[in-house]
Amino acid sequence: MDLRGIRWKVALAGAALGLVVPGAALAHLERPSYWPDPAPDTSVRPAAGGRVPLASPLRTAVTGKRTRRQSRSGRAGTGDVRVVCQGRGGARSMRLAEASIRRARTRGYRLRPSQPTTRLSARQARELLEINRRLRAKCRYHSVQEAIDASGNNDRVVIMPGTYTEPESRKQPENDPRCNPSLLQKDASGDQAPSYAYQVTCPHDQNLIYVQGRALKGEPLAEPRTDRRGIPAQELGRCVRCNLQIEGSGAKPEDVILDAGSDYEGSGPEASPGGHAKHVVLRADRADGFVGRNFLMRGAREHGFYTEETDGTLLDRVKFFWNADYGHLAFTSDHQRVQNCDGMGAGDAVVYPGAAPETGSQSTDFYPDAPRMNTVITRCDLRHSTLGFSGSMGNAVRITDNHIYGNATGIASDTLSSAGHPGFPSDSSRIDNNYIYANNFNVYDPGSPVKPLVTVPVGAGVIYAGMNDARVHDNWFFDNWRFGTLLFAVPDALTSYGGPEGDVFPGVRCAGAPVVPLSTSCGNHYFRNRVGQVPKGFEFPEILDRYPVPHSKAGARAMPNGTDFWWDEFLSNRENCWYGNRGPDGTAQSVTGSGEAGAFPGLPPNPLPDCADGRTPSLSIGLGDLAKEAYLVECAQGPKAPTGPIACDWYSAPPRPGSAEQAALRRRYEAASTAFLATPAADALGKLVGDLAKGAGVTP
Repeated sequence: MDLRGIRWKVALAGAALGLVVPGAALAHLERPSYWPDPAPDTSVRPAAGGRVPLASPLRTAVTGKRTRRQSRSGRAGTGDVRVVCQGRGGARSMRLAEASIRRARTRGYRLRPSQPTTRLSARQARELLEINRRLRAKCRYHSVQEAIDASGNNDRVVIMPGTYTEPESRKQPENDPRCNPSLLQKDASGDQAPSYAYQVTCPHDQNLIYVQGRALKGEPLAEPRTDRRGIPAQELGRCVRCNLQIEGSGAKPEDVILDAGSDYEGSGPEASPGGHAKHVVLRADRADGFVGRNFLMRGAREHGFYTEETDGTLLDRVKFFWNADYGHLAFTSDHQRVQNCDGMGAGDAVVYPGAAPETGSQSTDFYPDAPRMNTVITRCDLRHSTLGFSGSMGNAVRITDNHIYGNATGIASDTLSSAGHPGFPSDSSRIDNNYIYANNFNVYDPGSPVKPLVTVPVGAGVIYAGMNDARVHDNWFFDNWRFGTLLFAVPDALTSYGGPEGDVFPGVRCAGAPVVPLSTSCGNHYFRNRVGQVPKGFEFPEILDRYPVPHSKAGARAMPNGTDFWWDEFLSNRENCWYGNRGPDGTAQSVTGSGEAGAFPGLPPNPLPDCADGRTPSLSIGLGDLAKEAYLVECAQGPKAPTGPIACDWYSAPPRPGSAEQAALRRRYEAASTAFLATPAADALGKLVGDLAKGAGVTP
C-alpha cells in the first residue's frame, strides 16, 4: 500500500492509504506561512488585530456620526469612505437597490435557505433606500479594486448593487513574467509558491480583487523557520490597509456579486459558471482587522475568499457560490469569525480554515490567553459541495449553530496534509449545537454538477482523520445514510510527504516517549448528541431538492444515520469517549457503533468507550480492528472498482437506513470481515499496525 511514496510491505500492497479524506487536495500551494503575532498592532488607531474586528454600521458611511466609544472600540472602517457603483452617475446601481429593497419589503428574502423569510419593515426600507441615495451622490468609483487601491488604514469601501467583473483585473496575465519565476518562494517540501512580494507586485495574476494589508519590507528568509510563531520581522512591513471594511449596500448579499466566472449556464446567483477568469475572487493578505459584509463571491477557479497570515477577520452576511476549490480559505490566520453565511458548489469545501494557530492543547506562551478558539464558524448554511467544512491542521476551530446538509460529507478536519500546513497534529476542534443532516450528495456520479477534488465518503456527517482533544457535543445528526461520525488514526508515517511542516509543540495527546510517532487520534469526546432524531418542527430546506441529494421523507419522527459513531479502534489510541448520546428512540441503547465488519457494527457490537460518570478516560484504548483498517485501505484508493478483501462503498449512493438494501450490505460486510480476519493478509496488516504502535512505545 502506497502513501505518497511510503510502501507498506504487506500482502495488500498497492492500495493507497494517503489520499483518503479532506484537505488532501493540493490545488492550493501557500508560501512558507507563519502565524501572526496575536497581540494588537498599536501602530494603528484603533489597534489592528488582537481580536475579531467589529463592523461599522452601514448608516455611518453616509452620516459619518460615530461616538468616541465606537471610534476606539476596534471597529473597522472608521476612516474615509469610498463608494463603488454602476451606471452613469450610479443610475443602474440605484435601480437595482430600489428593486431589491422593494422586494425585501413586500416579499422578503432568506439570508440562508434553512432560515425563515426576513422582511424589511417600512422604516427599515425607507432608511436603506435613503442610505443608497446618499451613497449614489458620493460614488466616485466603478471598480472595486480602484477603490481599495485608493484606501488606507481604517478606511471603508461601500459597493452599491451590481455584478462586478473587474475587467482591468481580468486582463492581467497569469504567470506574469514580472513575478514568475523571480518572486516564487520554496516551501518546506520544495514546492514553488507565490511569495507575498509576488502578490503585491502582480496582484491580479491570480486575484480578481486584492487587498494588500502591509507594506513590502525586506526579503523572505532563505529557508523557512521551523518555528512558525510570528511573521519574521525582516519581512513584516507596516500596516497600509489594516482595519479595512468592504461591504455591499443592498438588502441582501446577492445584490452585490463579485464575479470571477464566465459563460454561466442559466441565470440568477446560483447559476454555474462554464469558465473561470481568476483563481481567487477576493484575497485579503496580511490584512489585519479586515471586515467583509453583505456580498457574494462566485466563479473562482480555486477560492472565493482567501486570507493568509492575517490577525483579525470578520466575514458577515457573505455567500460563496461555485468556487471550484474552496468558497472560503483562511490560512495561518488568527482571531477569525465567519457568520451568517451561505455557500455551495465547492469541489473541496465551502469553508476551510487551514493551518490554524496552536491555541489549543499544544499552545505555548506565544498565546498568553490560550487555550482559546481562534476561529468560529457560526450561523451558516454549508451545503451542496463535496464538503461543507474542511481544515487540515484545523486547531482550535469552533463550528457552532450551523445547518450543514446536502454535501457528500458535512465536516472534516484532518492531519493528513501535513506538508505546507503548520500546526501538526490537528487538535482541539469543537463541533457543537449544529444540525448536520442529509449529507448524501453523490458528487462522484458522472452527472454531478459539483466536480469533487477530494475523496470522502458519500453519506457522512463528520470525519476526523487524525485529530486529538476534539469535543463534539449537543448536535443533531440525522439522515446521513452511511455514517453519523467517523474517527480514525493517521500515524505519523502515513502523513503526506512523511512529516510535519514546522515545529511540533508539547501537548500531543497520543505522544509516546521518547519520540512522537503515532500522534493521532486521542482524547476525543462525543457527548450529548442526538443521533437519528429529528428536531421538533424541523423542515428540510426547499433548496435541498434543487440538486440530486437523497433524503428521508419530510415529517418522519426518526431519520436514522447508517452508523452513528464509527471508530477504527486503532491499536493504542486512547482516551476517546462517547457518552450521553441518544439514538432514534431517545435512548442510549439505540445508538449504533462501533464493532467490526468495516462499515457496520458487529454481532454483537464492540461497545463504544464511555468515560462519563467518573470513569477513567485512560481505560479507553484501541485494541485494533483489522477489518476496519482493511476497509480504510480499500477506500483510500478512491472511486474505482473495489479490489480489496473488504470492498469500499464510499463513492456510491448509500442505501437508505432500514432498507432491504442496507440489510443486505450489512450481511456482506459481516461475512467479508470474518473471512478476511482468517487470511495471511490480515496477519500482515496486524504486524504492520503492531510495528507502528511499538514505534510509539506501546506494546500491543
